[in-house]
Amino acid sequence: MVYYPKYALFYDFHTSPMLKNIGRNFDADAFAARLKANNIDFVSFPARCNMGMAYYDTKIGVRHYGLDFDLFGTLVAACKKYGIKVNAYFNGGISQEETRLHPEWLEVPTDKRPIYAVNPFSRTACGNTPYREHIIAMACEVAQKYDVAGFFVDCLAGRSCRCECCLAKMKAEGIDPADEEAVTEFALRRNRELARDFAKAVKAINPDYLLYFNGIGYENQLALGGTYLDFECIPTKLGCDYDYLPLMSRYMRTLGNHPRLNMTGRFNLWGDFGGLRSEKAIRQELVTGLVNGMRPNIGDHMPPECEVPEKVMQQSERIFAWLQERGEFYDDNESLTDMAILFPKSHQEIYLAKELRGALRILCDLHCQFDVVTLAADWSKYRLLVLPDSVTITPEVEARLHEYITNGGKIISSGDSGMRVNSSEFLEEWDLEVAAKGYDPTYFVDKDGMKMSIYAGGRLLSSKGNKTVYPLAEPHIEHVFDGVYPEYYNPPAGVIDYPFLSVNDKVAHFSYNIFNGFKEYAAASLREAFAEALEIMLPDRLVKTGNLPKFVRVYLNKLPNGNEVVHMTAHIPEKRTDGCEVIEDDLTVLPSKVYIKTDKTTAFSEPEHIQLTAKREGEYLVIDVPQFTGYSIITLK
Repeated sequence: MVYYPKYALFYDFHTSPMLKNIGRNFDADAFAARLKANNIDFVSFPARCNMGMAYYDTKIGVRHYGLDFDLFGTLVAACKKYGIKVNAYFNGGISQEETRLHPEWLEVPTDKRPIYAVNPFSRTACGNTPYREHIIAMACEVAQKYDVAGFFVDCLAGRSCRCECCLAKMKAEGIDPADEEAVTEFALRRNRELARDFAKAVKAINPDYLLYFNGIGYENQLALGGTYLDFECIPTKLGCDYDYLPLMSRYMRTLGNHPRLNMTGRFNLWGDFGGLRSEKAIRQELVTGLVNGMRPNIGDHMPPECEVPEKVMQQSERIFAWLQERGEFYDDNESLTDMAILFPKSHQEIYLAKELRGALRILCDLHCQFDVVTLAADWSKYRLLVLPDSVTITPEVEARLHEYITNGGKIISSGDSGMRVNSSEFLEEWDLEVAAKGYDPTYFVDKDGMKMSIYAGGRLLSSKGNKTVYPLAEPHIEHVFDGVYPEYYNPPAGVIDYPFLSVNDKVAHFSYNIFNGFKEYAAASLREAFAEALEIMLPDRLVKTGNLPKFVRVYLNKLPNGNEVVHMTAHIPEKRTDGCEVIEDDLTVLPSKVYIKTDKTTAFSEPEHIQLTAKREGEYLVIDVPQFTGYSIITLK
């Protein structure tokens, strides 16, 4: 039976081969006892790190030169004594020492990284060399020697390689090594094959292992033998932000009932031993994961001497204690949703797509209850699907959308979403035709008659039967430099007979890319236009709010006992550097109202269990939310 972790710690231990006296201060029993006292039940720790060093008695790999005892085995034994599961970390793509000893295992990367670069990826191993068999043999060695819960296999993102082994395989498969796109796909396939072979080998020893392959798309790795999902994000790290977790958690929870961990870090970036981020920030990140079905996992560094700084330990203990005081409101919860963002693309595209981030932010601002779905999910449970900007329709998506709409499902779409792929034809349900390319810039006319900027590209569309909710307005002159004037200032002119938002009884469609526009400029007018479409297509959505601020995030869950829970978080990430968002303070929210579509009749503020004023208005329970700071939990009974 697969183990479902509840409270987890993840230790990096990438220790230079040059260092001595590794683990000299390690008291494994005291360490495990302290974890047990704080209800930690799952610890990930390197059996073999990205320096290529093993921390156990290996006959296959290279035990750390400065280690004179079986550190990993000692940790596993101590944790087992206290009922704590240990997950074995293996780096699947990086091995500094082993590739130094076996240069024939090295990747020959396209970007020509110098081996003297000071970063973890200066020497990476290629999974098409005998390195693949080597790392799998080490994993089987660990599996046979120690009672581990499973394996976290890191750094399998798939970098392009043209080593001799790869070139030989490309030639055998008829792949042109000068074709960058083909070589990239070949590298991705190489790492998927490594994951598949790894899973097959260790599952032959224990079919119930937890297995996660970091860097391989969630859907791919589950198909290859992965058994749990671990989301890794430090919002202060370049490339991450505070939208990443809300986006990916809503996607991950649609992929089946697998254990899901939410790994953040106490530091500002990986490799940072001296960083200690705000306790309130880490707590907020873990709460966001918990209310979206992910268990908390705090990343840390184990120093070479294996003595974690007391300040770090105490911070983690306070965070876990705070979460555990509220644990009954997270355990085995089910997210209640009535809509989803449909984005049937790859893991990498989900991560990078601006339009998806814009859609996420609009729906969160409007306190909608939604998932993010691909082809891997069942769409029938949702009353509304949102197709942002670029969801062109393949034959498979078309067949599924026809079925969804026939069964009563509603659509809100924008831009080219709803068009058949490689075509300018919309599906029949849209009742739209392309009339001409859009203007640059273009305006739409709001309810008050003001001509509002759209901040994005689009098309002029015509319809025979749709109702125009908001019409378009053309500019007096477009952005152009015709050799006479650079036309930068472009005031709106007259209203034109083309819709910005058109609706029928099945589909509401924006003719311009509003979600890209909102991501780039955060224009409230675009969010208000979407809110109008939402009110037309789904007037009785699960959650509505009165004067609750836009920055508050609202999550509606159901507990195993049938009670429903409203979670509200109140923080605003500050962008204090070019690439870094920071949360340091909880925000205070004044008294407000929330409207929950439910059959429950009473509401209580938790964990104090204070009954709140609530009254019935039709299908909704209207709750008077008292002033709160940072976080509020309300149970409905």
